[in-house]
Amino acid sequence: MRTEFNNLVETLKTWDLYQVGDEVDIAISELESTIAEVEKRMQCVTNTNKDIRTLVSKYEDAILYYSNNDFELLERSVNDIDIAIDLNDAEPIENNWYGLFEDKFKPRSVSEYVATLPKEEVKVLIPKDSIVEWKETRQYYSVNGGAKARVTEDYTTEHEIKDNYLMVEWLDEKAKGQVSGGYILGMFKEDFEQPSVPTDLCNIPQTHEFVKDIIAKLKVINVDGETMQHILKEVGMEEQMYRQLVLCNPDSDTKDLLEKKRILSNQGKLETNLFKKSRRPRLELFESLKCLK
Repeated sequence: MRTEFNNLVETLKTWDLYQVGDEVDIAISELESTIAEVEKRMQCVTNTNKDIRTLVSKYEDAILYYSNNDFELLERSVNDIDIAIDLNDAEPIENNWYGLFEDKFKPRSVSEYVATLPKEEVKVLIPKDSIVEWKETRQYYSVNGGAKARVTEDYTTEHEIKDNYLMVEWLDEKAKGQVSGGYILGMFKEDFEQPSVPTDLCNIPQTHEFVKDIIAKLKVINVDGETMQHILKEVGMEEQMYRQLVLCNPDSDTKDLLEKKRILSNQGKLETNLFKKSRRPRLELFESLKCLK
């Protein structure tokens, strides 16, 4: 700041733009006094910041003991003071600290202006797992009219703006080897089948998403029968699931299992945990769940 001021005074002198004692000279003298005061105040800040840094370093362990976040905030604040009073450091200006350095008169591009506009909430127009139908046979496409496909990701209002593409997976022979992927929405009939809901509880969209997420995670770990039984026990559904499986399956299945239990018990080979060391019950369990509502 002092350097810029001195350059200004020299320029005024060179072009003889002021005289000693005139209004410009008085204004320059007042400005010089203000700059001198600011320089002294900045030196006060610098010295104070050094004292704070010394204290922070001295009591670092004590501060960390009570709160690591408080220590990081205090340390960052001390560093920010050093940055703020260093006129050679452009970080406060480039990052517009506290909104103080924004140039309100700077022209903005169209994209910058659009970014400031309030955004509409994204709406799902065709949910994932919906069933859509190809409208008609078209040149350059092997798929025949009436072919059905499953939607593999939500089609939203954003798709309408960007590309108008619907991501699908073909389901029947009418597709004739057509590759699954993105197709223009207009190639399908307007009416579509909403994704089926497996249970009444899943009628709540958020709950259905939770259920799908849980199933996906169980598949990732390749859950076995023993672990599945543990999960049922932890959520308090072990007895309820046993009753539903017995009621939903044919009597012959129940009789066969009871007979197997009797034989193994007589042989002293019955495992305490019926699912232990076997993955087959897991598959039977998921198959049996299909009849539950």
